[in-house]
Amino acid sequence: MQLQEGTNHLENYLDSVFVLSHSKSTVKTYHSSIRLFTEFLGTKYGLDEVIILQKLNLQEFNVYFLLRDFVIYLDKIGYKGSSVRVLLAAVKGYLRYYGIKIYAEDCKHTVKIPKSVVSREEPLTKELLVRLLRNINPKLQTAVLVAVASGMRIGEIVQLKIDDIDFGCRPVKIRIRAETTKTRESRETFLTEEAASSLKDYLKRFYSWKESGNNEHLKDQIIFGRTSFSICKRKTELKNETHSTVNLLQKMLFNQISKIPDLSKNNENGRKMIHFHAFRKFFRTTVGNVCGRDFAESLIGHHFYMDTYYNLSSEKQREMYLKAEPYLTLSDSTKIERSLKEISEKHQELEAKFNGLLQYFKKNSIPVPDSFSGILSTS
Repeated sequence: MQLQEGTNHLENYLDSVFVLSHSKSTVKTYHSSIRLFTEFLGTKYGLDEVIILQKLNLQEFNVYFLLRDFVIYLDKIGYKGSSVRVLLAAVKGYLRYYGIKIYAEDCKHTVKIPKSVVSREEPLTKELLVRLLRNINPKLQTAVLVAVASGMRIGEIVQLKIDDIDFGCRPVKIRIRAETTKTRESRETFLTEEAASSLKDYLKRFYSWKESGNNEHLKDQIIFGRTSFSICKRKTELKNETHSTVNLLQKMLFNQISKIPDLSKNNENGRKMIHFHAFRKFFRTTVGNVCGRDFAESLIGHHFYMDTYYNLSSEKQREMYLKAEPYLTLSDSTKIERSLKEISEKHQELEAKFNGLLQYFKKNSIPVPDSFSGILSTS
């Protein structure tokens, strides 16, 4: 693409990035990357991006040496390997957009990226999550329970509409619209009874939602938006609100745990141990341990090897999720009491059968097997 005078080159490139991703977050990252590149050009060469593009097109500059020096610059000012990769990818895309040829193999041999330091993250436990729920407000409680039970990204959660939730299904099903996902692919996930119950209470409290009534007027209502807004006002502001709602929920979470040392601990990488992506990791680990990696990856929207051939019926998905549900349930005493009751009933049934067997032995003068002695001593 040829440069034209009077054209905002950066804006054109960012528009092309948005067309591809439809993600304002991605555009913001790329914008910051090009701004850093511009600062580097001024510091290193005393040139701006327009002049450097012209020189690259005229082959007065070696693009690989330029990118190598940019990486060295980023490393010196403190950027980590993972961040350098993102920044470099954005700048390479920018240069390619304006006709600069960059071959991956040549770039790999010349431009060396610092290795990323991988720090261990402290995994979340049920005990920690229960304690968290006791110390946060109702809106945040519901958002956390939905995150833990569904494995959704925070950006997907804040764009959920009431019409996306199928409360008539067991377990409750969530349809995640393609336009709200990072991969632009729709998918389905589920909620535990605990999370579904909390969500129902939340909707009744803030939106006058009726479990057995007609909620047609609420179907397009964004669930975790600003509840102080009227529905009509919210419809005109939804497009600009997603990013701010993500920030609002994250800030709310950090503020409410900041005064509790055990909840506001940092991992080795300096990031808080409790954050929304950690809830997603808890879900992935838990479901993966119970139902296998493939099922867990499909629910959270990750691609994996041979995933094209991984296709489960709706009934099978529900069956597998119900298998994982007890492990995702944090503090629902009703479910625990139901399980205890079922165990007690089974115990009584086995005890009756055992006593009947003993009576049969006595009636027919059959010696009681030695293996029964341990059971008899405890009964």
